[in-house]
Amino acid sequence: MQAEETQANEYTHIKRKALNWRFSAGKNASHFCRLAWALGITHHPLQQMRIQYEEKTFEGYFNTELARRGNFYFPPGQVQEGSIGADAIVMSKSRWLFRRLGHPYWFRMPFKGMSYREIAEEMELHLGREISNIPDIQGNILFQYKRSEYMVKPSAEEWPHWNEPYFRYDIYPEQQKLLEHLHTKFSNQVLIVYAAPAVQDVGELVDLYVGNQLISRTNFRPSHELAGHKRNTFVEPGAHSWACSDPVRLDPFRFDEALKSLHRPELDIRSAVTSLANDIEEVLLRSPLARPFRTLLRQFGLQDLGADTPLLKAYIKMSAARDITGLQWVIAHAGDARSDA
Repeated sequence: MQAEETQANEYTHIKRKALNWRFSAGKNASHFCRLAWALGITHHPLQQMRIQYEEKTFEGYFNTELARRGNFYFPPGQVQEGSIGADAIVMSKSRWLFRRLGHPYWFRMPFKGMSYREIAEEMELHLGREISNIPDIQGNILFQYKRSEYMVKPSAEEWPHWNEPYFRYDIYPEQQKLLEHLHTKFSNQVLIVYAAPAVQDVGELVDLYVGNQLISRTNFRPSHELAGHKRNTFVEPGAHSWACSDPVRLDPFRFDEALKSLHRPELDIRSAVTSLANDIEEVLLRSPLARPFRTLLRQFGLQDLGADTPLLKAYIKMSAARDITGLQWVIAHAGDARSDA
């Protein structure tokens, strides 16, 4: 019994020394990894600590904080549930349904109802009034949200570039190719950026959201700068990044400065919105996402809309684009575009 206790104490002592070595191993950490794996300190040499929150949670909190700033406009169909305050619109003659809604009838329905075209025309008027209240736009922004992983093991692939814990997110080839195509199409007229939080857990995420500090803890990186890479890594949100697999050090990127450098559209705001939607549609219809994009457009009834509803058609196209790509479209106001990011 005493021998077993002595052996256990020695084992604990070795583990403690190995853990202390871990933080001083630096680039020579491979020997520690083998030892730690053998001792059961880690389940696998490449294990990392994953962020414990959902990407959609970060996206929702980020959008809410951005909207609070007052100089960014979220078009209907992007974050809001429709532009007329309704999640769904239906036409029904069911007596049971109207009775449940507090409007029972027997022979004559209590409401006349509206055709799809009448609803579309009303929505077009509403969108026109809404967009006319927006100041001249500074430019369009397309956000591609990412959930970071927090890498804490010296065995992590990009550790030699940092020699300390760091954040990273994966770059998906098909998604990246689409973003590069959009960048080529729009050049400096549309800012297309990855947005990834430098946040370790859901508790910190919530605290930053409540304190309106989440954007300041978000790393922004123009998508075209990551061409040819499979990951982006960073330690602090406003500092430099290392893009991998062929390592490239990327200079710090300031979101607010990038907004100022955007070229303001020469078109009026209505024409600018419809032009952007048409260009996005053109790119998607030439991409591998063409089939699901067309399917969504049919589902949204785009084919039933006429030339008298250009804004509604534009918003439908951008909403469908968001559904299949995850790209968040935001309009920055001219003259007020500013950020603490």
